[in-house]
Amino acid sequence: MPNQSADTLLQSFRNKVTRNIVWAGAITQLLLAGVQVWLVHYIQAAVLLVAAIVLAVIAYWYRSKRIPDVWRVIFMMLLTSICFASIRTNGAIGVYWAYPLLVASFFMFRDGFAIALASVVTIVMSAAALLYMPASDGWRITASLLVILVLGSVFVVMLGRMQKLLHQLVVTDTLTGLQNRHRLNNVLSQLIHNFRRYHRPASLIMLDLDHFKLLNDKHGHLFGDQMLKQLAARLKATLRINDQLFRVGGEEFLVVMPETELEEAVKVAEKLRLAIANTPFDGKDAQAHLTISIGVAQLRAEQTWAEWINTADTALLEAKRKGRNQVCKAESYTPTA
Repeated sequence: MPNQSADTLLQSFRNKVTRNIVWAGAITQLLLAGVQVWLVHYIQAAVLLVAAIVLAVIAYWYRSKRIPDVWRVIFMMLLTSICFASIRTNGAIGVYWAYPLLVASFFMFRDGFAIALASVVTIVMSAAALLYMPASDGWRITASLLVILVLGSVFVVMLGRMQKLLHQLVVTDTLTGLQNRHRLNNVLSQLIHNFRRYHRPASLIMLDLDHFKLLNDKHGHLFGDQMLKQLAARLKATLRINDQLFRVGGEEFLVVMPETELEEAVKVAEKLRLAIANTPFDGKDAQAHLTISIGVAQLRAEQTWAEWINTADTALLEAKRKGRNQVCKAESYTPTA
């Protein structure tokens, strides 16, 4: 669990909620089928039993993965049809099932699609109420369904915005505004997939600010934070448009470079080194001359993302051992797990 990214955890939670709703639908239809048998309504019981079996099969088949959208739509269409038939047959008693069905539609999908689906459910249930119930009751039911639709739509919009904000906070380093380790796993895994399937190269640049502890001791941590923010901005301005920059430690940064061979990555790394070393950094109370040490590693066959990072980190340590403020490539280094 700790190694999973924020994206993976959020998607896993959504999948679990959807499966539980489908299981709840299956159990509910099974119980209603039993009631219909007790009332000697065998045709209705058979229909409900078939619906229960279909929903249970969907929930079980996709118990460890995402339920495809087509099955979610089938789930909602099936329950909507059953609810419509219940209103036609049982009148006001059948209306009770329209409300949980409408609420469930907001959880089956996200954002605009959830609102659109809930609107369809509202229209169908309102039509059934107006067609098969007294007009005064039908309009009251329609009004109550519309209130739930409006409130649910507001909830979906607000929840979507809150999820995006929370996700942004989780995957973003608050000091520098860069991506952090939570996104790194997915990004590197995708590059490894592209390399193994399509033979697309990729490289990493691991860089570390030299003598950062001395800088903090001399000027204080607030000054050090200013330097890190400026460093991140200068690195980002120097990189190519498809490169991704992550802050992976206190003063350690990682550049992910898709479609990039080792020698090309070394040239970019040298460009980064010069961008930092050649121009001093201005703090609030002082000016500082900073340098960075850099390790570069191209993805190799059968490497995991952890081994790939370790290779770049080994090259970085070699750059520091040789005196800092330089670039070392990982041609001769053996990755370790």
